[in-house]
Amino acid sequence: MNTGRSVETDDGVRLHVTDTGNGVPVLFLHEYAGDHRSWSRQVAGLQDDHRCITYAARGYPPSDVPASPSAYSWQRAVDDALTVLDALEVDAAHVVGLSMGGYTAVQLGLRHPGRVRSVMAVSVGSGSDPATRAGYLTETRIVAEQLRSRGAGFVGRKFAEGPSRVQLKHHNEPAWHEFVEQFAEHSAEGLALTVLEIQGRRPSLHDLAGEFRSFPVPLLVVNGDEDEACLSTGLMLKRTAPACGMLVLPNSGHVPNLENPQRFNDIARGFFQSVESGSWPERDPRSRFTSQFGLDQLDSGEPAAVE
Repeated sequence: MNTGRSVETDDGVRLHVTDTGNGVPVLFLHEYAGDHRSWSRQVAGLQDDHRCITYAARGYPPSDVPASPSAYSWQRAVDDALTVLDALEVDAAHVVGLSMGGYTAVQLGLRHPGRVRSVMAVSVGSGSDPATRAGYLTETRIVAEQLRSRGAGFVGRKFAEGPSRVQLKHHNEPAWHEFVEQFAEHSAEGLALTVLEIQGRRPSLHDLAGEFRSFPVPLLVVNGDEDEACLSTGLMLKRTAPACGMLVLPNSGHVPNLENPQRFNDIARGFFQSVESGSWPERDPRSRFTSQFGLDQLDSGEPAAVE
């Protein structure tokens, strides 16, 4: 199976969807700076064993670009993912989300666990760290202004030389050039509305830590060790979600699926297999304490967990 089609949301927005391969379904959710094409290397590598579903989010051609700011929100992004699953008659899928898509993926896991086999949240958490949140929110407004005044091509070239993309240029320069070219093809207004209404208005994941303590599905957090904006959020998720593993990739940035696609595909395949076999574990609560040997706990009862 290898098809492209349009799916219409309940507010009349058409989403461009691709549906490739056979097997246990995997829904891929792209980042702010990418689109459905960002997952081409994952689809090529996993389609023999999995049904790989991608789509361009609203605001990203060939999906529709609504003109109204009210058409964009993190809640609507979650609803759009469900609409795609419904249209393709998928009861539950492994969900792989990168950055903005990772935010949607963890919200899917929190709010619609029956539709989610697992969540692989990659480079999730930009703007969530309380220490940097104010600066991030200021930056969203600057990005929107630059998109509207100078265009997607200009912003994409600046973005490509920034802290989250320099690793891609070092690891996979052809993919870096592809990223620059594809960003320039995006709708500047769609990107501006997305960064203002979704990125700039979504709650910080750190503010949802209490909800993540009962996160109901297997979760794998993947971070590049040079992705400074997201490391603290990945660690927060590891420390709170009961069935969360954390993988930190050395010398890596924000887009590990592009930096080293084969490694990324192997990680995803192994995670899916572990979940499907029932061997993905919940964390042993004894590992949450900072005592190295645990002898101080012998007679003192169970201490409070350190977060």
